[in-house]
Amino acid sequence: MFSKILGEVKGIFNIITLAEMIDALIYVIIGLIFFVNPALSFTLVAIITGIVLIINGVISICSYFKRANIDLYNYNLIFGILLIIVGIATLFMDYLLAITLGIYLIVSGLQKGAYGILLKKFNDSSWLTVLIIGVLFVVLGIITIFTSPDAAVKVAGICLLGYGLIDFINTLLLRRRAQYFLK
Repeated sequence: MFSKILGEVKGIFNIITLAEMIDALIYVIIGLIFFVNPALSFTLVAIITGIVLIINGVISICSYFKRANIDLYNYNLIFGILLIIVGIATLFMDYLLAITLGIYLIVSGLQKGAYGILLKKFNDSSWLTVLIIGVLFVVLGIITIFTSPDAAVKVAGICLLGYGLIDFINTLLLRRRAQYFLK
């Protein structure tokens, strides 16, 4: 019986981490596009950004409900709702792109910072790295809000690229750590 349950947990875990890795790669691709060609139509960039924000908001809310009893995910409901609101605003108000991207980076940074603090409580060795990344995202978000639209798109591109790479690596590390427990 226990091996059957463990098999189901492994399957769900693999699906979730695969989805997170795909999400991270999408960030990398969008980040590269933003950085390489900031002169893209701001409407197109706003649509892509809005959709990504809404999707991440939904993922964040779903992870909250699937893992409601795990302290690490307690903030996902709030962050998910904020991401959806910012995503919808981006879809309909492309002239606010720099502000929207800045808010997204700030929300994302706060989420990473909260994870870092919770990881410290769990004595996880990666807590400081996650916390520093969160603080950097907040700072970059504030800078993005006060820059020109072209510069905001470039900064957002760099941030999304970095965020995607970091999330991809974190997910790989999580999978490696989990293999120890799911044997």
